Amino acid sequence: MAAKILMAGSIMIDLILQMKRVPNPSESVLGTSYSNAGGGKGSNSAVAAAKAGGDVSVCCTLGKDSNGEALLGMLKDVNVDTSNVVLAEGANTGMAVIMLEESGMNRIAIYTGANDITSPEAVEAAFDGKEYDALMMQLEIPLESNLKAFEIAKSRGMITCLDAGPAQEYPIEKFDGITILSPNETETDALVGILPVDEKTSLEASKILKERSNCKYVVLKLGDKGSFIYGDDICQMVPTFKVDAVDPTAAGDCFTGVLVKKYTETGDIVASARYASAAAALSVQKLGAQPSLPNKEEIEAFLAERGA
Repeated sequence: MAAKILMAGSIMIDLILQMKRVPNPSESVLGTSYSNAGGGKGSNSAVAAAKAGGDVSVCCTLGKDSNGEALLGMLKDVNVDTSNVVLAEGANTGMAVIMLEESGMNRIAIYTGANDITSPEAVEAAFDGKEYDALMMQLEIPLESNLKAFEIAKSRGMITCLDAGPAQEYPIEKFDGITILSPNETETDALVGILPVDEKTSLEASKILKERSNCKYVVLKLGDKGSFIYGDDICQMVPTFKVDAVDPTAAGDCFTGVLVKKYTETGDIVASARYASAAAALSVQKLGAQPSLPNKEEIEAFLAERGA
């Protein structure tokens, strides 16, 4: 049975600017190309989970504009339930401007736009008459809306996951008893003042995150180092797969969406992280956020090739 997942969170249009290197202050640099793609941490994770075989619904807000209409179509194209997507008059669809260097490094500026008006009432409505197994959240909609989603999901005994990005101070104590808390390196540093660069610092940071949130698992996303999982019954680094990266933009979101989908179905956090790492490794080999997200067949073929 496919995992039934609700993503309550963000959706944005990505503007991808490719260049040899980013400009220095007061400098102009000729770019090589630009393009648009579906993005936003929430939408990326939702599409990743859906393409991996999940039954995914989204609760999010778009501007009633051309970008909003395009993004709505993209979600429908991958069979994501959009019945709780709001098209808001007079609001601009959120946008992420991604400066992507030839080296594969990127820098991202985020304009949340219509995501800022996703309300607790809209989130509550997304649960009405629906049954879900898991909830995914991020930090790109108002705190009170995230808390409403968490409160309802927790009361129903659902699996809950907070992708703690973008990097910022955030009252994770309010998500007491969350199933999975999953920041990346810079997000971890913003939350606890420790940059996880190895197993020692990952453990130090994870202990604080777990104590503050009372989560079941901390899952640190550590880029090309893999992921670090910490819980009552586990303390383990899960290595990633080595590939030639083209664009890392959606890798973390891909990992989170696939992790939640797989964990909901199996209850095995380590195996789920390994599976999600394969999905993320595939995603970094293609340009763009959502266009790079692999389907279930691609993930399983990749794992078979790697003997994993």
